[in-house]
Amino acid sequence: MRIREIERNQIRRAAVVLDISTEGDRVSTPMGADTLSTDFDLMRAVAGTTDTRNEEIRAMLQAFIGRMSSVPSSVWGGLAAERFKDVVDRWNAESTRLYHVLHSIAETIRHNEAMLQEAGQVHAHNIAAAGGNL
Repeated sequence: MRIREIERNQIRRAAVVLDISTEGDRVSTPMGADTLSTDFDLMRAVAGTTDTRNEEIRAMLQAFIGRMSSVPSSVWGGLAAERFKDVVDRWNAESTRLYHVLHSIAETIRHNEAMLQEAGQVHAHNIAAAGGNL
């Protein structure tokens, strides 16, 4: 327990020397500095919102296709029905592609958040360790 407290104090001292905030889930530096600043909570929120919107869009598109597909064949047939089926097939392919792309974006944001958070902790630890050797 005492070792963790010492380590936290070293990290705080290193953060003060570097003028880096270590509060909460945020890593930041002074405005105008040529350094990285990020808000991990915001990154997680954006990824979650992307997932939510992705599911909403998918449900909306599926509902639309469902309604359009339920039009009886007596309403239209022949070339018009064939063209509509082609459009629906393309629509389904594109909506599936959109779904996967949005999912990939959300996963990339989550991965980046985790990697940035880990890198920040490793750097703070290394700086604290180097400062402890002075």
